[in-house]
Amino acid sequence: MGEAVKLPMRRGFGVTDRIDAWWKGPTAMAIYLGVMIAYSTWRGFMEADFWIFSEFGRSAGVQTMAIENQHSHVLSPLFSPLILPGGEGLGGPIPEFLWWMSPAMFILIFPAGFRGTCYYYRKAYYRAFMAQPTACAVSKPWNEYKGETKLLVVQNLHRYFMYAALAYLPILSYDVLLSTQFHDSANGTDAIGFSVGTLVLALNVILLSGYALGCHAFRHLVGGGTSDWTSSGIARLKYKLWSFSTYLNVHHKDWALFSLFWVMFADFYIYACTMGWWTDAVLWGGL
Repeated sequence: MGEAVKLPMRRGFGVTDRIDAWWKGPTAMAIYLGVMIAYSTWRGFMEADFWIFSEFGRSAGVQTMAIENQHSHVLSPLFSPLILPGGEGLGGPIPEFLWWMSPAMFILIFPAGFRGTCYYYRKAYYRAFMAQPTACAVSKPWNEYKGETKLLVVQNLHRYFMYAALAYLPILSYDVLLSTQFHDSANGTDAIGFSVGTLVLALNVILLSGYALGCHAFRHLVGGGTSDWTSSGIARLKYKLWSFSTYLNVHHKDWALFSLFWVMFADFYIYACTMGWWTDAVLWGGL
């Protein structure tokens, strides 16, 4: 066996013989992910009751988590399921020393963990933020890749975060249903209908479903490790699920990026409505 021969490469960060604009892709991804991370972090802290954040949201008397002035309940996906510390329901068991936390802070760890450990997102942010690798045939500032070891071993939790992500889909679907239920307690009247906010939430569920159900881990869960697709009804069902997940997986990058944008847009739409910048127009029915 012959010895490995390394191809010649100019050394130094970003130094390359390539003449194409190789840096555009990583730079655009870094900006995109950076904006999404900054926005979600700001919104996650906005409803918290500590430091400067106590001047916003519920602490300041204006909750920005859900549109409720139309007699319906259009809840932002960043705050679903809604956990109000010290409140009724899910917020009841939370100890008092944690009541300063934003409702989003109790649940964002799961969708953030799912995306952060996703195979596609690993590629995206490793390349955009860590230059690992920067691009093909482009010199990088770090030593050779040593795998996802030490701190990065947390990436092995991806499958478990996927289970949580799958549990979110019916929760977010229920939020869509709630947004179609109109109640006027003063007059004792109920009605159904839908608004622009309902459509925004519905599209969010569709995009997140495409992303989660096309996940490599989900594809392996429903069809990995088997060579029997026909011997029984269960085997044929597994094949159909695997085929469907494979179909979604082909465009996993698109589902990942579009769903991330739409989650943030859905929250921003609801935030803008609660701030009075625009109104959530009722398109049909309602009160």
